[in-house]
Amino acid sequence: MLIFSGCTNNEVEPDPADQVIGAYSATTYSESINGVAQSIDLTNALIKENVAISFDVAKKAASTLTVVLSISQRDSTGTMQTYNDTYDSIELKALGNGNFEMLNAGTSVGQIGNGNLSLQETYPDTDEAENTVQVTVKIAATKSL
Repeated sequence: MLIFSGCTNNEVEPDPADQVIGAYSATTYSESINGVAQSIDLTNALIKENVAISFDVAKKAASTLTVVLSISQRDSTGTMQTYNDTYDSIELKALGNGNFEMLNAGTSVGQIGNGNLSLQETYPDTDEAENTVQVTVKIAATKSL
């Protein structure tokens, strides 16, 4: 009696959320108002002393994340003031090569994967002359080690 045995590689790929969870530090912040853009290099030593932006990415389900955006800025008294915004149910959609589109209520808000995160949001606002303007904010970040 002959018995043939084969070896198979049954490596299970981690859930999408498990592939991207962790802390991310922002490297650039860009804001565009009606198409006029301004970008800030958050890795610049002078900027880092006054502004810090980070993301805490946690797994909520296999393809769902909770993302907490923290923005800290030094006020006129020299005290760092922190603002947090929580995205409670970010769905991940595979783009290939370890990258995922981030969807908030079905709307794309950025990408995450391979140690990088980019978040983009566009919303209406009002300028000082009470005109309605379109604001687009983009933040790029890298995973902290």
